[in-house]
Amino acid sequence: MSVLPPKRALAILHLEDSAADRELVSEIFRTEGLVCDFHTVENRPAFEAALEQGQFDLILSDYSLPGFDGMTALALAQLRRPEIPFIFISGVMGEERAIETLKNGATDYVLKQRIDRIVPCVRRALREVVDRQQLRETEDRLRQSEEQMRQITENVSDWILVFDPQGRCTFSNSAYAKALHALPGAASQEFWDRLEDEDAIRLREDFHTVVRRGTTHRTEVRLRSGQAHRHIEAQFNLICDQRGSLTSVILVCRDITARRLAEEQMRAQTAIMDQAQDAIIICGPDEEIIYWNRSAERIYGWTAAEARGRSLNTFLHPVPPPQLAEAQHSVLTRGDWHGELRQAAKDGTVVVVQSRWTLFRDAANKPQSMLVVNTDARSQQLSEAEFIRVQHAASLEALADTLARDLRNAVEPILLSSQLLRLRAQPQDEHGSHSQRVAELIKQTELLVQTSGANRVMVPITSLLDAVGRELRQAFPSSINVNVSTSVDLWTVAGDSDALRQVLLNLCINAREAMPGGGRLELIAENLVLKPEDVRLRGIGRPGLHVAVTVSDTGGGIQPQDLSRVFSPFVTTKEHGQRVGMGLTAVRAIVQSHGGFVTVDSEVNRGSRFRIYLPATTYSPTPEAAQPRRSFPHGRGQCILLVDDEAGFREITQITLEKYGYRVLTACDGSEGLTLFMRHRQEIGLVITDIVMPVMDGAALIRSLQKMGVQLPFLAVSGLVEREKVMVTTAAPGVAVEFLAKPFTTERLLNTVRDLLQQQSTPASE
Repeated sequence: MSVLPPKRALAILHLEDSAADRELVSEIFRTEGLVCDFHTVENRPAFEAALEQGQFDLILSDYSLPGFDGMTALALAQLRRPEIPFIFISGVMGEERAIETLKNGATDYVLKQRIDRIVPCVRRALREVVDRQQLRETEDRLRQSEEQMRQITENVSDWILVFDPQGRCTFSNSAYAKALHALPGAASQEFWDRLEDEDAIRLREDFHTVVRRGTTHRTEVRLRSGQAHRHIEAQFNLICDQRGSLTSVILVCRDITARRLAEEQMRAQTAIMDQAQDAIIICGPDEEIIYWNRSAERIYGWTAAEARGRSLNTFLHPVPPPQLAEAQHSVLTRGDWHGELRQAAKDGTVVVVQSRWTLFRDAANKPQSMLVVNTDARSQQLSEAEFIRVQHAASLEALADTLARDLRNAVEPILLSSQLLRLRAQPQDEHGSHSQRVAELIKQTELLVQTSGANRVMVPITSLLDAVGRELRQAFPSSINVNVSTSVDLWTVAGDSDALRQVLLNLCINAREAMPGGGRLELIAENLVLKPEDVRLRGIGRPGLHVAVTVSDTGGGIQPQDLSRVFSPFVTTKEHGQRVGMGLTAVRAIVQSHGGFVTVDSEVNRGSRFRIYLPATTYSPTPEAAQPRRSFPHGRGQCILLVDDEAGFREITQITLEKYGYRVLTACDGSEGLTLFMRHRQEIGLVITDIVMPVMDGAALIRSLQKMGVQLPFLAVSGLVEREKVMVTTAAPGVAVEFLAKPFTTERLLNTVRDLLQQQSTPASE
């Protein structure tokens, strides 16, 4: 029974043969403000009929009645309506009888001499009825909840084990027993013994940590099942009583063995596809790119992160070629297609590929995914041309060897005589110039043949370039300005110092002859780390540490049709009648003998740039003094919002800033960063944002915050320096935005952050 609604009268069955007593009780209830509906009876038949027919909240009964007594009435009520409170009203009931009535089920009794107790007694009786009813309802709900929990634990596929705070297992469900052929409720030792040694120790430590700290914890362990091992994802959850005291720990385990095997297989397949020379692309049913291997990054220039989610055909074909419609129709009807396509790379160049498409369908025969394998036709053409050049060079090697020996034997006496005549004569005659040219030709020819047997030592490139620069300034006319620039701490190269010096001299002599009217000659050396996907390798170099030496001039340049043949023997780009030699052929041969490669870029009337890539080592031939350890500025717990879509950059920058005393909030795009800023507006003291991001870029984020009246310093970062500087300056007029070009050093980042935060705090301190 629930509490009576205030608008309903209290239904009372009153067994009393005295009209005066009935009137007295009714008047007392009315005086106490209880609205009651009395149903009075005087004998047994009327009482039994009322019990059968009526719905009552309370029974009031006299103890002594003519031909009928209260104890019999109580027995009838207990038999037929035990839930209704039963209260005796009597003037002759003694203490012993009163106690007997309570034992037989009466709720209470009231003596007529103290009839004023009737209302409190009734109220108490009704409250007890309500309390008992609520208790029964609570018990029913508890039984239902326990049954639901039993059904859940017995029918879920996850393993559920319950431990007491000491680590003893008190319950295990059927999924655990079925998976490990154990008995439900097995002892804790049986579970702990199945774990691998290190995992058992670690999981026990996690258990005790959870018990001690009162927090949940998730981990992954390996568990023995017969001769096999299972990978288990486990989570500890706590159960506490009403006072908050820990009563038990629930361990929920999920078997993730199949998922781990699938992930390992996927990683192995991905590693294999990343080793392929062809671009391997996997698309979803709507041609969206879901996989993009390293060769695709190398061929097209886009990273996997940039390509993922883009539509394949609109991504690689800004202007759809005629073959594209044929390919799409063929792959949908026949399931595959192959042919040649002209596609666009990131830098705007055209990539010609031999493409093969294969369509995969699901069980319902609907398109599920498509495999695209693209072979760079440029690489095939380059390989064929390189093969021809190798054959040509091999055929010329014997000729060059013979030519060098014969020239030396024939010309050596002439050279000696020429030198003697030059000492006696004041001006250098034409024969002296010709003889010097012959000596140079012989040396180049010998280097071309003998590079494979060069003596290898540690060559400091900085010293070599400085020496060559001094020689060139003395030998070249003053109209040619020679500049030498090297990076600090330039790496060394294992090689033949004389041969490398000859390489530089050959390139510089060619540059001098390309600038008859004067110009600028630059020699620049820098450290480079070339990764496998680096486009600068061009299929001919090897990844790793390199020293790159650039020789550039401001001469007339090389015609585009001649660029591919400049390293061939006896080929020249000079005007007819000028001498022809083997200087560039020797350059390439020497560089290749050192494990490197050489490239050339040129623009007509704007000069040429020869770049030599030599494998380097960080070994220093002379010990260097230990540099004093630098100290970087630390923060004082200031909060920084970091917004960047590159997960790797975001994580490294966050770790760096947190290591040096800052708190960092991170977001992957401008929209998320704006939301995060609104949550922590009072905490954030600096915003660091990339410029080019999806959803909302950095410039839009800065403008949005500026419109909100945010008076904070902004630090914009990007790898596209010039373009992004313009974007930053036009992002939000009147807002001071500092800029850092990626990649930057830790020292520069920390100094910039310190300066910006100090600028922000200066007005407040003033």
